[in-house]
Amino acid sequence: MIENRKQSQEELVQLNASLETKVVQRTAELSETLQQVQELKVKQDGDYFLTSLLLTPLQSNGNEEGKNVKSQFFIKQFKQFTFRKWEAELGGDICMTDTIKLNNRHYLFFVNADAMGKSIQGAGGALIFGTSVKAALIRTKLGKSPTIQPEIWLKNLYHDLDELFTTFDGTMLISAVMGLIDEERGTVYFLNSEHPWPVIYRDAKDYFI
Repeated sequence: MIENRKQSQEELVQLNASLETKVVQRTAELSETLQQVQELKVKQDGDYFLTSLLLTPLQSNGNEEGKNVKSQFFIKQFKQFTFRKWEAELGGDICMTDTIKLNNRHYLFFVNADAMGKSIQGAGGALIFGTSVKAALIRTKLGKSPTIQPEIWLKNLYHDLDELFTTFDGTMLISAVMGLIDEERGTVYFLNSEHPWPVIYRDAKDYFI
C-alpha cells in the first residue's frame, strides 16, 4: 500500500514537471507567433505608409489662393494607422484641383472621386485615377492653350478614364464628380459618374445641382 502511494506520488511529480515543460514550450511558441504577427503588421503598415506617400502629391489643391475662385477640400480616409513615428491614413477617396487654359480662358478643374474598396484596394484605384488625371492636366498645360471647348475637354477626359477602368473588368470601380469653372464668367461645366450629387450653398440655403 505504501509502495503504491509512493509510486503515485512519483508519477504525480513527473506529470507536474511534464506539464510545466509543456506550458513553457507553449508560452515560447505563442511568444514567437505573436512576434511574427507583429513583424508582419509592421511590414503591412510600411506598405500602407508608402502607398499613402504616393497618394499625397495627387491630393493637391492647385487653386487654394485663386483670384476669383478659391478651392478647399477635406479628406478623411477609412484606414487610420501608425507607422513608426508617423500617423497616416489610407483609402479610396481623392480630391484634386488645378488651373488650366483652354481657348485663352482660365478654368479651375476640380474632381471628387471615390475608388471601390477600403484601405489598400481603394488606394490602388485612387492612385490609378489620380495619376491618369494628373497626366491629362500636364498634357493640357504643355499644349499652351488648346483650341477645344471646356465641355469637350471634360468629355474626352471622362472617356479616357472610362476606357482605362473598363480594362479591369469590374474588379476596380470608381465614382467621381469632376468639372471646370470659368474663372471670369463663373460658368460651371461638370459631369457626375455614379457619385453623390454636388451641393450649392448660397445665401444660407443649400440645394443639389
